[in-house]
Amino acid sequence: MFTRFTLLALVLSSIVHAEDVKLTGANGRSVEFAGIWEARPEGLIVVTSAESAPILVTWDKFDLAKLKSEQPSLDAARQRAVFLRSAQPVNLGLFAEILTATQVGSEIRRVLDVPSTVKVPVAFRTTTETTVQASLVTLQPSVWDGLVQPPFTTVNQRSKTETETRQITPDEITTTPRRVLQQLSRTDGVLASDRRALFELNKMNPRLLEEAAQGLERIRASLPPKQFLANDPTLQTLAQRLTEAIDTIRSLSTGQTVDRAQQDRIRDFLTLADHPILR
Repeated sequence: MFTRFTLLALVLSSIVHAEDVKLTGANGRSVEFAGIWEARPEGLIVVTSAESAPILVTWDKFDLAKLKSEQPSLDAARQRAVFLRSAQPVNLGLFAEILTATQVGSEIRRVLDVPSTVKVPVAFRTTTETTVQASLVTLQPSVWDGLVQPPFTTVNQRSKTETETRQITPDEITTTPRRVLQQLSRTDGVLASDRRALFELNKMNPRLLEEAAQGLERIRASLPPKQFLANDPTLQTLAQRLTEAIDTIRSLSTGQTVDRAQQDRIRDFLTLADHPILR
C-alpha cells in the first residue's frame, strides 16, 4: 500500500521528540506507536518507529471499549471514518505537526484572509473651477456730439476661478493579502494609476505580503509526504506550487509593475487556495 521511506526527514525539528501513542490491544496488552496518521473505515494508518513504513492496523486488533475511554478523540475519528466511509485525519505522535490536505487548504485561506490595518500612500486631487456671471444692462438715451443716442442693452460678464486641493485617501485602511493579490492579478479593468498605488501600498507596508509569504513557508514545511496524499496532480505538486507562490509574492515588492507571468502565477495560486480537493 505504501512504499518504504524515512519519516525523520519529514518530521519538523520541533517534534523530533514526540511521545509515542499508547493504545490497548484486543489481547489487553499495551501497544506503542511512534505516530498515527489517520483513521480509515477498516483501521488505523500507523508507524511503529521513525524509520518504519506506514502500515494498516485493523480495528479488531484494538480494545475498542478502552479506546473510547483512553483516546476519545481517536475513537470519534474511528466512528466518523466508519460512518462516512472515508479516511479521517488523526495526526498523533510524529505526525502532530503534519497537515492533511484539508488542513493545508484551511491554513492557506487563513493566511490569505487575515485582516491587516495598513498605512495608505497620501494622494491628492486638485480641481479648478471657473464661474462666469453675466448680466444685462440697459443704457439710457444720451447726447453725444450733438446727436441723440437711442437706448441700447449690453451684457456685463465677470469670471471667477477657484482652485482646491483635497486629500482623497484615508490615513489607514484594513485589507487582506488576498485582496491585494486579486487586484494585482487582474489584467482588465484596472487603471495603471491604481496598480501603481497598490505597489506604493506594498512598499509602505512591506510586512503585508511578507507575512503572507512566511505563513506559506510554514505550511510548506508541514506538508505531508507524497505517499500520504491521493494520487492527484493538485496534491502531488503542492510543495512546488507553494514555492512558486512564495517566490512570486516576494518578487512583487522589488518591481514597479507586474508582468503577465506573475499575474498567471498569482491567479493559479488563488485558484489552488479554493480548490475543492483542499476543502
